[in-house]
Amino acid sequence: MGNMVEDLGSVIKKGFDTWKANLCICLPFVFSMVLTSIVALIIIGSAILAAVPSLPSLIPHLSQPDKIPPELILPLMSQLIQNIGIVIVAVIIAVIFGLLINAFFAAGAIGMAKEATGTGRTRLSDMKGYGKRKFISLLFADIIVGLIALIGFVFLIPGIVYALPAITTSPEQTPEIFMPAFAIFMIGILIMSIYGIIVSIMFALPRYSVVIDDLGAIEGVKKGFNMFMKNKLDVFLLWLVAVVISIVVSIILRLIPFTGLFFNVVVSVIVIQPLIVIWWSRLYLSMVKPAGDL
Repeated sequence: MGNMVEDLGSVIKKGFDTWKANLCICLPFVFSMVLTSIVALIIIGSAILAAVPSLPSLIPHLSQPDKIPPELILPLMSQLIQNIGIVIVAVIIAVIFGLLINAFFAAGAIGMAKEATGTGRTRLSDMKGYGKRKFISLLFADIIVGLIALIGFVFLIPGIVYALPAITTSPEQTPEIFMPAFAIFMIGILIMSIYGIIVSIMFALPRYSVVIDDLGAIEGVKKGFNMFMKNKLDVFLLWLVAVVISIVVSIILRLIPFTGLFFNVVVSVIVIQPLIVIWWSRLYLSMVKPAGDL
């Protein structure tokens, strides 16, 4: 007989209890955000300083940015344009480092959620252990899913192809071509968005397969997809709950006076993201473990 998947209400309630007893699960998300920001700032900031060596000349004017003399701005813009390649390379390097950092701490967070769900307790040593062992596999699993999601760009091609004649025709004919092309392009964006949502639901589990079942990237993507196919409704409902909670909390925080973007990010990193990872981990564990083991 197949395993009896834990019902969603139980996943949410017991997952919340697990989170309350293991607040340290927020630390991988905090470390990831802080470290990614610092690395990006150092790499991109250094590249900009290298590309625009006279940038420090603006420092005395930063207290009144609207009164910066144009004769200072123009040379800086010229230097930036001439050395834009340095900045682009730096951004690419920063993105790569960001992906590696995120993969390490995401693997660590899932590992902590697995331990907390299975034993009732987790420690930072679990984050370190799972992060070191699984971050490469998790990164490549994310890349595979990302490439699948990128296929959605094909839905933009009809609008782009239809608009191409506007580039070569006379200006007075352009409006007649532009409006239908714009309509086709917007339909393409709508279909691409729907496709992206479907991919995010169908491939919600590979990360958990990679870490919890200790699989490689390809095996993890395959098993995560198979787990979805066997438990479509459960995966969809938890995906929906996670999305709704994230949106509702964000809206509420924006409506509260004196809570800006920073506070919104803090709540997301310390509460929402750890909770959602625990819920997904618990749901996945209930799919692969014998009933009653959680």
